[in-house]
This record gives sequence, structure tokens and C-alpha cells, in this order.
Amino acid sequence: MRDLLDAALIAYGNAHAPYSRFQVGAAVRTAAGRIFAGANVENASFPEGNCAEASALAAMVAAGERRIVEVLVVAAGERLCTPCGGCRQRLCEFGSPDTLVHLCDPGGLRRTVTLGELLPLSFSLDDDLADQAPGTAIDAIQAAAPDFQPRIGLILGSGLGALADDLEDAVAVAYADLPGFPRPTVEGHDGRMVLGRLEGLPVACLQGRVHLYEGVPASAVNVPVRTLKALGCEILVLTNAAGSLRAEIGAGAIALIADHINLQGQNPLVGANGDAIGPRFPDLSEVYDPALREQLARIAEGLGVELASGVYLAVLGPSFETPAEIRAFRALGADLIGMSTVPEAISARHAGLRVVGLSVVTNLAAGLAAGPLSHEETLGQASAAAASLAKVLRAFCRELAGG
Repeated sequence: MRDLLDAALIAYGNAHAPYSRFQVGAAVRTAAGRIFAGANVENASFPEGNCAEASALAAMVAAGERRIVEVLVVAAGERLCTPCGGCRQRLCEFGSPDTLVHLCDPGGLRRTVTLGELLPLSFSLDDDLADQAPGTAIDAIQAAAPDFQPRIGLILGSGLGALADDLEDAVAVAYADLPGFPRPTVEGHDGRMVLGRLEGLPVACLQGRVHLYEGVPASAVNVPVRTLKALGCEILVLTNAAGSLRAEIGAGAIALIADHINLQGQNPLVGANGDAIGPRFPDLSEVYDPALREQLARIAEGLGVELASGVYLAVLGPSFETPAEIRAFRALGADLIGMSTVPEAISARHAGLRVVGLSVVTNLAAGLAAGPLSHEETLGQASAAAASLAKVLRAFCRELAGG
């Protein structure tokens, strides 16, 4: 998204707005990956003129492109600037309901919506709508499962979604029906919230997650995490499929995340802070709750399930790492590597949730493995270890329900 913002900011600086004094810049990304930017242009017949979005689309069409996959609009002011009705129709002509529209001020992202969500909204959005987005999802959830209040949330990673199918009295809601929820595009991530009871404990399972390499901003993970918090969750259990940087933690192992290293180059808290949600500068000294880690380790030992422990390093992806990168990451102190989890953990701690993370090891990392890496191997190994992980999580929920 940074490249879109940079292009829109240049256009914003060149806007011709002598009458309104309200500069707007816009940038669109085409299906071919090209970026076209435009600024608003006013004239003496103001308010007639050319909108920034229309200028960007005109440049795109003149270059022979006809399909957009992402839009960014930047303007200054206390309230967010959204495309006018005419520009929304123009954007629809070249996009789809799922096309992302990033609404920014010169300092960066304030909110992301889809084009489908944008169409019915008013032309001027409240400054704190990022905080209101979870509320709209909550309305849909409460309509589907009235009076249901989960105590814990589980985010199920690649190949690990089967646990959600075992919930009692389950109610499932597709992410597509939850306003503001980012939708996964990767195999192994179903994209639905399942509410029900696991060993008597009310839980909310997120069956699948979105990854930053899918092209969404890091702030997109705030909506599902903050929705879980608003529903009443006290604990967030994060699971993922990960590679191992240590030969003794082989494929099929389950590892507790002791800490993390964020090398994704992004943070979900960038932008305006919601003071009602959490502090501007949250402390991450203990992201992964020591007491919960100890509890899970004890439970696993009692079940005869071996749990390793290690530091999880998050990279952006989607390409797997090179052997040289893996050697460098080992020198940094990493034991596990993946492309998820860290943004959710940061968002959850910011919101005051207790966090615990579990990685299913699907392979040894590049340079340590015997052959090439693949997503198919990731899914296969994750599914094979899912039964042991489910056994541990069931016992964990049973203890919490009894407490």
C-alpha cells in the first residue's frame, strides 16, 4: 500500500483547489500492477471540476488499462474523505465489490473498506470509524447467535480449520457477511467465524486468516481481533503452520510461541490510535502470556503430547526464504518462521487480550530441508498434526470451563 500512498501524495501536493482549499490525491492499482494517480482540479465554475479519482482513472484509461484492484484516496481534515457518488460509479465500472479502498490523510492510513461497503456509506465518514467497524460485524454476529458470549477466540491457521467443525451448537457466519472483515484468498483458509462450545466453553473460532502478502494493509487484522474482544473474549489463541530453524523441532511437532520477531516491515497499529481500545505505545515485553504457556505445557505433558517452545519470526512472504536468510534468522535468535500471527498478536495485546500462540511445524526451513518447500506440504503436515493440537486445545478449554 505504501507505493499507492506515495503516488497519491505526489498528486495531492499538485492538486488545483484554489476555491475550496481542499486538496485531494488518489491512486489506483491495475490488475497488471501499474499505478495511476490524479488530483482534484477546480475551476471558476466551482463546485464543477474534476475529482482526484476521476483524474486517476482517466490516466489509466488513456494508458490502455481497464481493471483496478486497489484504490487509495488521501485528503487532510478531521473527517475522512470518501469518493463522491459519481466517482464511486466510475470506480465500480473498473473494479468489483471486493476492490479495496484505502482512506488516508497525509500521515497515512485511517480506514480500509471495500468498494461494495463504500457504496451505501455517506460521503463523509467519522474520524473514528475504524473503531466502529467491529460494531457492524458484531451486529451481524449477534443476529446469527443472540446472547452468545465467547470467552476465548481461536484463530486457526493453514490446514488447522477442522477444529471449528467439532464445536457443539455451532453457528457459522462467513467473513463476507461480517462488515469490515478481510477475506482470505489462500487455500486452507475457509473464511468464516464459527461460534459454539468446545468442552463446555463458549468459543469463537476464526476459520482462516488473511495474510499481508495478499495485499491487505496490516491494520486489516484489527477488525477481527477487536471484534473478538468486543464480543467478550478474554483470551486469544493463535495457531499457525510454521517452518523450523532447528533440526530437533521437526515436521509434525507442535511448538509454543515464547516470543516473536517482526520482520514483516508493517505494524497493525500504524495510523490514528483508538484510545478507547488501547494505548498509543503498547508494551510488548510479554506478548505471549507466561501463565497460559505454562498451563498448555502442563496439559500437553499430561496427555503425552510433546510441546516444543521457540521464538517465531514473521516474514512478509509469499515466497519461501532463501538458505542465506534462514542462516541470518537463526543468528537473530529465531526458532520458527512463518508469514502470519504477529500482526494479530500485536493487535490483541493492544486491545488488552491475553495471547497464547501455537505453531504446527510443517517442514524444516530452506537449507535444512532435504527438498524444495511447497504450500501443499504445509497443508499436509498441518492436517497430520491437527489431531494432537485439537486434543491439547480441548483439554485447555475443559480446564477453563471448569474454572
